[in-house]
Amino acid sequence: MRHRIAFSGKVAMLAILAFSAFLAGQATPITVAAEAPETVAGRGAEVSFLEVEAENGVTNGLVIGPDLAFGSVAAEASGRRAVQLAPGQYVEVVLAAPADGLTIRYALPDAPGGGGVDADLTVSVDGVLVDRAPISSRYNWYYGRYPFTRNPADAHEGRGHHVFSHVRLHLAQIIPIGGRLRLTLPEDAGVEWAVIDLIDYERVPEPVPAPANALSVLDFGADLTGAASSADAFDAAIAAARAAGRPVFAPEGEYRIERHILMDRVALYGAGQWRTVLTGDGVGLYGEREGGGPGRAVTIRDLAIFGRVAHRDDHAQVNALGGGYGDGSLIENLWLQHVKVGAWLDGPFDGLTMRNLRILDVAADGINLRNGVSNALVEHVFVRGAGDDGLALWSNPGADHDIVYRRNTIIAPTLANGIAVYGGRDITVEGNLLVDTLSGGGIHLGARFEATPFEGVIRVSDNTILRSGVLDPNWRYGIGALWLFALDKPIAADIRFTNNRIVDSAYPALHVVGQHPITGLRFDGIEIDGAGDVAFQVQAPGEARFDNVTARGVTDPGVHICGADFVIRLGAGDHGWVQPRKCKNLHKQ
Repeated sequence: MRHRIAFSGKVAMLAILAFSAFLAGQATPITVAAEAPETVAGRGAEVSFLEVEAENGVTNGLVIGPDLAFGSVAAEASGRRAVQLAPGQYVEVVLAAPADGLTIRYALPDAPGGGGVDADLTVSVDGVLVDRAPISSRYNWYYGRYPFTRNPADAHEGRGHHVFSHVRLHLAQIIPIGGRLRLTLPEDAGVEWAVIDLIDYERVPEPVPAPANALSVLDFGADLTGAASSADAFDAAIAAARAAGRPVFAPEGEYRIERHILMDRVALYGAGQWRTVLTGDGVGLYGEREGGGPGRAVTIRDLAIFGRVAHRDDHAQVNALGGGYGDGSLIENLWLQHVKVGAWLDGPFDGLTMRNLRILDVAADGINLRNGVSNALVEHVFVRGAGDDGLALWSNPGADHDIVYRRNTIIAPTLANGIAVYGGRDITVEGNLLVDTLSGGGIHLGARFEATPFEGVIRVSDNTILRSGVLDPNWRYGIGALWLFALDKPIAADIRFTNNRIVDSAYPALHVVGQHPITGLRFDGIEIDGAGDVAFQVQAPGEARFDNVTARGVTDPGVHICGADFVIRLGAGDHGWVQPRKCKNLHKQ
């Protein structure tokens, strides 16, 4: 191996020639730090709830974590820590605002042969029992390597993953400011333990009224108790509304729908995320016109879709939203849970806005826009506990283009990345908050999965990546919090990383890897605040320009050079990270 350094004005060039061996190393734990207001201000989704971490409450249980190991319960928790309760133990938190809506993130053990177990938690306020929360691990515990099974015998190194789920409660009373909310695992729970990760709390809004001139699904035979199927009634209401140019309204209730409802040139409204629930095995709203093709000019608002997906089957169409939605479609104010994918939308189609979605406990991606989707905006989406990428763009076979992913929050995906872009052109990823990835980075650009090449301008700006970048369980070396992978083909586009902040990365903060060149990268105004490894790890040929890239608190203030002929051009304001190193610490095991 040899290298050369040349200086020309304010620009330095570092070219490192081939170094192919990956050397073993020991993982360094991340520092678990509270999210400072300046870290997240103006970034991430605007949400209606406040959140309190269980480990910040009062408990006679066991605080577990921090941990990073794939297959560890604590590693999947928000903040990498949680509270484990044995029967009879509790965790108690004090609310900072009035609330009658609770969402509890928890984990339970699996049944010995797989398939999950059921239990409940008692919920008390200021010492008075107010409700019981039914909890279950029937949607959890995946084993083996991708595509995973629900069989504990397939566990890799004795461990499973995808262990957390959420339960929500609409209480009959409002907990006042300062109310002491206690969750207890009863003595007779029938399980050895339960883990409480966090509690979201909020005021449940009053029901949203029906829009003017709307047709009610009740008038077409829908059953708001969920006792009988309402699928045919929804079909009939939608057909009548489309013919008459009127919207459809689903009043407060629970509607059992165990197949797809096809949407085209129609508006469907509910009474609110907490009020109108579509549920069932196979429930989904799919944008599709008669004769085929994506739905056009569709509006879906103010409802929840709760599926019953207990395992990941990539061939099953069991997504909350599917098909395609173009021509000015609007998807807004939805709660999506226990489905395979929150929204898997296939193009080509043009013109879609998705905003204010809450996506929890999905088996695969939160949202994936695939194959020639254009002029789409996705903003203020909150995803927690996704089984794959939180938000993805996949340009296969057609290029996605003119897409904006803005002001979204992705927390604790159990496989893959917070936001992933696989090919495409003229794409913007800005103002997002990516937290606690388990098997991937916070933001990823990948020339892989047979995606089209990157083209045009790719902007990644004003994002915060917190406690991300991990030891990949398959490759056995650290993945960067912000990383690029040229697997299928080169990455060669105008790719601009601007004003991003990376906090407490477990391994490298920035990372390039691949057999093909990665070129056209510009990093400007990047803050790296804590990393368990180097600031920049290079495992691919190519080049990049750096301006105003600063690193503080990195374990090794250097660059690991593990690829062939990568040129680093240093501009003004770079410090704390620019010492070249041999590829000495890839944590390969």
